[in-house]
Amino acid sequence: MVATVAEVIGWIAFGGSLFCLLLAVVIRMADGRWLPTDAVVVDQEHGSTVRWFAEGAFHQRRLSDDERAYVVDADEERAYYREREPDRLRLHEPPAGRRAIRVVGLVLLAIAGAAGLTSTVLMLVG
Repeated sequence: MVATVAEVIGWIAFGGSLFCLLLAVVIRMADGRWLPTDAVVVDQEHGSTVRWFAEGAFHQRRLSDDERAYVVDADEERAYYREREPDRLRLHEPPAGRRAIRVVGLVLLAIAGAAGLTSTVLMLVG
C-alpha cells in the first residue's frame, strides 16, 4: 500500500517538475540571461545618462525620469545587462519568478526521485 502511494506521489511530483522546468526554460529563452555590471550615472543639463562596460566595450543610454528617481544618490549603481544584447540595461535585478519556478521544479524532481526510490525499495522488500 505504501509503495503504491509513494509511486503515485512520485509521478505527480515528476509531472509538476517537468512543467516547472519547461516553463523556466521558456521564460529564459524569451527574456535571455542578465549579467551584473557596475553602471555610472552622469547627471547632465538635459537629463541623466547611464554608462556601463559590457562584453569588452563601453555602452551608454539616457535614463528616463522614473529610472533616475529609482537611482539612489550614488554615482555607481549595480545594474544588469542582457548577455546577447549588451546595449540593454536594467537598473534593477531581473524578476525572481523565474528562479523560484526553477527551484520549485528541482524540489519536485527530488521528491519524485525519493518517492520512486522508496516505492522500488518497498516493492523489492515486501
